[in-house]
Amino acid sequence: MNQFIQSEEFLFIGIFLSNFIITLLLIPRIRNTTLKLGFIDNPDSRSSHTNSIPTLGGIAFYISLILTLFILQKKINSSIIITLIVSLSIIFFTGLKDDLKNISPKIKMMGQLIAVSLLMIHSEFYIFSLHGFLGIHELPSFIGIPISVFLLIAVINAYNLIDGIDGLASIVGIVVAFSFALLFYNLELYSYVGICIALISMLLAFLRYNFSERKKIFMGDTGSLVIGFFIGLLGLRLLSLDFDTLPFIAIPRNSIPLLVLAILIVPTFDVSRVIFIRIIKKKSITSPDRNHIHHLLIDSGLSHKKASLLVGGVNFFIVFLMYFSLKIVGLNISIILCSLLFLVFSYFFLLINKGYSAAKIKLIIKKKKAKFLNFFSL
Repeated sequence: MNQFIQSEEFLFIGIFLSNFIITLLLIPRIRNTTLKLGFIDNPDSRSSHTNSIPTLGGIAFYISLILTLFILQKKINSSIIITLIVSLSIIFFTGLKDDLKNISPKIKMMGQLIAVSLLMIHSEFYIFSLHGFLGIHELPSFIGIPISVFLLIAVINAYNLIDGIDGLASIVGIVVAFSFALLFYNLELYSYVGICIALISMLLAFLRYNFSERKKIFMGDTGSLVIGFFIGLLGLRLLSLDFDTLPFIAIPRNSIPLLVLAILIVPTFDVSRVIFIRIIKKKSITSPDRNHIHHLLIDSGLSHKKASLLVGGVNFFIVFLMYFSLKIVGLNISIILCSLLFLVFSYFFLLINKGYSAAKIKLIIKKKKAKFLNFFSL
């Protein structure tokens, strides 16, 4: 057993070092090439940058992940490896096309739908039961598969949307991958630990350049779609596990959906909040604006690095809090705690938002509060 664990640890070290070094070496070359070819991100009214920045950093992620899947081929079923490579490639080229020449949301969504649908031929990647979460148990495939497709596409796009300031997508991705890595390690699903380690190492290497003043580069949709695809995939894999494997992480099986939500809280909270504001403003939910949490933090005076580290730190704290809450006090109280956190953060960002939509929402809250007080004063 000890020899087995040591061999796994050597594998993890190899994956970490190889992906870190490859990404570290590839990024400057990708940056130089994108500058020569003119593939740069020009600032607009929504941008948090004033200079044109080269993009396509996600190319390094794609190459590193292909290498990781090759290394893990003895630990993952060959048909799953092939499916992952094909799905990853479709996601990658969809993002690449969008970075090179903006494509319509419909075509972008179609690429994601094809890639995600391919995964559903494997039971490892779709939800067949919630094991009693919110009273829901077995799900027939005609319900479980569409829900799984929807959730994975939602995570991909939510992660893509938080990639708005230096370091945020990378730091959140590291926190998410690290959280999943701990869970998969305790569940002895070492192949998925390897994927988590690959994500962590790539994003750490990328941060070196994303935070740089002279050698800055963006991951672009090429990178954010790829990373979003994998963190969503890891979440689905955790949700699709059999009941018997879960005592290793010391929380009930029906608590896993809430734990996955806690891990993915930043993209989930951000996209939910932005959609709500756009509905209040009677705008399309796909219309661009500056209501994302990273925009509000930057507009409040924080630097990109401080805002990204703050959000990443809060993400890690929530994962830590919810895990031990589920372990100690159980699911029902943890759901209440998670809901309260959601409301607190919603109110905080409402307070620091000086925009029209925030003023409108504050007015609605003020009217509701006045009606509530008048009711009890009668």
